[in-house]
Amino acid sequence: MIAEPLARIRPDEITWEPLGTHGLRRKVLGRNEASGYITALVEIPVGWRGGGIAHFHHAFEEVFMLDGSVTVGGTHYWHAGDYFFRPAHVVHGHDERSEEGALALIRSDGPLALLLIHDPEQPDEYPLPAYNDGRGHVYGVKVSEIEEVLDPSFPAGWRIRPLSADARSGARTVMVDVPAGWKIDGSVRTAAWEACILEGEIGGERATFATGDYSAGPAGSEVFGARACESGCRFILWLFAPGSA
Repeated sequence: MIAEPLARIRPDEITWEPLGTHGLRRKVLGRNEASGYITALVEIPVGWRGGGIAHFHHAFEEVFMLDGSVTVGGTHYWHAGDYFFRPAHVVHGHDERSEEGALALIRSDGPLALLLIHDPEQPDEYPLPAYNDGRGHVYGVKVSEIEEVLDPSFPAGWRIRPLSADARSGARTVMVDVPAGWKIDGSVRTAAWEACILEGEIGGERATFATGDYSAGPAGSEVFGARACESGCRFILWLFAPGSA
């Protein structure tokens, strides 16, 4: 996903770039030109309104809200701490806006070109006939309300909150909590991964990663090359299909 696996990508060192024509800005954290995957920190300004026309994409949108709130239609709001996964070919954007502004981590598996629907069939998000996604449409969950569990595929002591999973490929997204005092146990991921630190810091084989830092790595590496976590850490982890490079 990035030029050097396990590299430390710090958003503060990346320049904002415009996204679209309605005032959004982004900092690209990871990009894979071959697969189309892109992960970015996106800033939505106070009082933002989208184009006001329902549309869909040929790529999925996966979002974790860091701050503020956004809405599509004014009946449902995503707030800080919320997660949602919108598959390709889901009509949305009837009335996108953010009264207070927002900051979000947004990931997609291709360009998010706007394919307009001038006469939507429903007032809220709905799938088109071409919709076909093993993960399903996760309309929005409060991550704090998801129960933490121990997963034997992760290092001892790490606790996860499952956010979404592809029933066909095995790709999934989880929130991970690493306890204070944890030390390396020699584990590795069986799939390529991306991750972003939300709280705390964790020491890796190449660097110490702190709040806001992003990294990525291939199958056969542990997230962040993790070796020790003195004070505890929380991060969002995107896992590709098992066996992916």
